[in-house]
Amino acid sequence: MSPTTRLAVLGCAVCVFGLLVYAPGVCGPLMLDDRPWLTANTLVKIDGRVADGWRAASLSYDSGPLGRPVAMLSFAADHAMAGGFSSCSLKFVNVVLHLVCALLIYPLFMAILTSLQLGPSLATRRLVALTAAAIWFLHPLNVSTVLYAIQRMAILSTLFVFAGLALYARCRLRWAETGAATGQVIALALWLIVLTLLAVLSKENGVLLIALLLVLEVCVFRGKWKGGFNRGIYVTACFALIVPAIAVLALLTAMPHALEIGFAGREFTLWERLMTQGRVLWIYLSWIVIPDINAMSFYHDDIVTSTGLLAPTTTLVALIAWPALLLLGWYLRSRFPLLFLATLFYLVGHSMESSFWPLEMAFEHRNYLPAIMVCLLVAYLFVSAAQRVPKLNMAYPITGLILVLSLLLFVRVQTWSDEVSLSHASVTQQPQSPRANHMYANALLRHANVQEGSALSAQERNESLLVSRHFFEKMYQADQGDVAALVMLMYLDATHFAQLQTYADWLPPLTASLQSRRLQPTDWNALELLFDLAGENEHILTAAELDDVLGILQDRYPRSAEILRYRYKVRAGREGSPDELLSLLQQAQVLAPNEEWVYRLTLGQQASVGDVEGMYETTRLWLLNDPKRYHVNELKSLFSLQEKELKTADE
Repeated sequence: MSPTTRLAVLGCAVCVFGLLVYAPGVCGPLMLDDRPWLTANTLVKIDGRVADGWRAASLSYDSGPLGRPVAMLSFAADHAMAGGFSSCSLKFVNVVLHLVCALLIYPLFMAILTSLQLGPSLATRRLVALTAAAIWFLHPLNVSTVLYAIQRMAILSTLFVFAGLALYARCRLRWAETGAATGQVIALALWLIVLTLLAVLSKENGVLLIALLLVLEVCVFRGKWKGGFNRGIYVTACFALIVPAIAVLALLTAMPHALEIGFAGREFTLWERLMTQGRVLWIYLSWIVIPDINAMSFYHDDIVTSTGLLAPTTTLVALIAWPALLLLGWYLRSRFPLLFLATLFYLVGHSMESSFWPLEMAFEHRNYLPAIMVCLLVAYLFVSAAQRVPKLNMAYPITGLILVLSLLLFVRVQTWSDEVSLSHASVTQQPQSPRANHMYANALLRHANVQEGSALSAQERNESLLVSRHFFEKMYQADQGDVAALVMLMYLDATHFAQLQTYADWLPPLTASLQSRRLQPTDWNALELLFDLAGENEHILTAAELDDVLGILQDRYPRSAEILRYRYKVRAGREGSPDELLSLLQQAQVLAPNEEWVYRLTLGQQASVGDVEGMYETTRLWLLNDPKRYHVNELKSLFSLQEKELKTADE
């Protein structure tokens, strides 16, 4: 068997083996953002038979500035083909897309290694490229991207970025020797524009394709053109890469307040985030180079925030070390070019999500794109070291590396195959993480409630509830203003542990927290759950207590339509009068005329009392405040349903 054939067989084996290892996690749980943007998103849940439904589905994500329509279209296609959302279909597509990404980076790595003339032979370059692609494909750090359904946005964006980089690298490798006609350059530019648009419309950081192309030009192709050196190409690439960084630094210096506005709802400032990211990037890098699955978790909110250059002391060291590593890479760019490439590519790849944007401090999926050149560097060092061992058959170390990564990947995939095991692993690995504790406690609570009346014994169910309560109380002890912990303790004691209500009254600390705490998204989610539960269960909160809690929120957020929605839920759950319910919804419509839930609830309320004239007026207002007609198909279905009900009643 020839070396080329052996490499092809090894590559196919890696692909098949990776798919098999990912298989147990494909039907794992849907989580967090999967619910609001997929399972609870009526616009994306289409059957595919109405053309305009595809348009509405593509525009149904309003969290990003561009709406991520390409990703949303893929989710709509999932729903239409599978007849609904299931974790199996969603995550299976993610795994396949992950494999496609791995296949795309192999030719990219080959072009890089060939241009830099690394490796004594073509066979060695192929071995390094295959090893690097396998490391990235099988790396356990990517599990939190591949098996988290909504992160298809990141996968798709990365796929188009990889396609653009691979296309550019192959063309530049050829043009470095032969040059190119104007038409060829224009054709490449048009393809790159299309791929950039597809990447950006999948997730906004797809715009980094442009900057990463410049990284390849500066670090790999270095102005090579037609067998010589073109100073204009090289200088232009360096200039285009440096100017945006200088512009951002100037903006931070001259107008920091413009950027600080977005941090009003965060528990850290702009400068605290920037200082902390210096340390976070080193943490990410350690996970890539040394894939310690015990350090990997769904949440990383236990990372200490840097409040000063010496608080903690590693902050200053981390911030100094990054430019030092860049300078070292620049100095060694001729002798060891992959160091400069990996460092610059990694930093540019993180330049959006690990900079001045008011995002959470750390998530593993942010490494999905930036990690590839680090994997190439690791693979090159590994293969080079193995080749220095006399008479060593290279099949053994490469196979050993692949097996070790596959084993680590398998263990982590098994963890992600079940909500309780995933949340337990998260809280075990990150015991100080409030969100990990909340996730595990919630998982146990859902496990107990879902299993009620099933084969689960009463003792096992009570044990699950007790452990759930333990972790919620642990959250409260760590932060006595934690709204989520207080809400869940109130619910558990009122519903399952009535005898403990004499031990602790959770309402006073909850009201105190609502008066002073800067409420985070998790707090609002907990409050919504509280009002859902309390609206139908007076033993959780009395009517007077509910009014007090809602009054506190109304005083703090007088222009919030969400508070009126909470009031509506409570009144509806406790059989409020139709006039009272409609009045609340009309007030909400004045405060938030563009919120679809206002009109949906109003139409439902009017339909329940047979107010057809009111329904037409609500529809008119909804259409007036929905100029892009996102919900026109939903309105048609609502009126079709109402018409059928009226005909049935007449018959």
